[in-house]
Amino acid sequence: MIQDHFGNGDSLGVNIQYITEDRRLGTAGALSLLPEVPQEPIIVMNGDLLTKVDFVRLLEFHNKQGFAATMAVREYSYQVPYGVLHIGDGYRIEQLTEKPVERYYVNAGIYVLSPEALQLVPDQKFYDMPTLFQRLMDMQWPVGSFPLRDYWIDIGRIEDLERASAEFAEMFG
Repeated sequence: MIQDHFGNGDSLGVNIQYITEDRRLGTAGALSLLPEVPQEPIIVMNGDLLTKVDFVRLLEFHNKQGFAATMAVREYSYQVPYGVLHIGDGYRIEQLTEKPVERYYVNAGIYVLSPEALQLVPDQKFYDMPTLFQRLMDMQWPVGSFPLRDYWIDIGRIEDLERASAEFAEMFG
């Protein structure tokens, strides 16, 4: 559908080339299909995201920090619907927190990879981004996070796609 819609990009004044997997290679493994390793950092993004991220700012951040790989991250909050107890020795309640909010940074599915990081991707084998990032960290390479505060939604589930459609209709209606 994407190829049918955009074609080779002539109508948009850009050159679009497609690479297709003949088997599932994972979120990083497909990068081994690139005809050559890019000479500059590249941006890789999961296909089921809708975002207004400033890609120029993301790339500038990556370059300024000197990271081998940068992962865009989102803050994710989850409110525990119950009082949480911390139990000590002898089943003694040491602390009670009523309906606490837990906060985490989560992978937003948007990455910047420097050429040297791309060279670690095995040729035409299943390989995902978390594995690549873990390998880089294991090798002590500089890996960083870019806090994403722009509009972002994962539309991989139908209810999230419907929510995104409604939000975009409201924004651009």
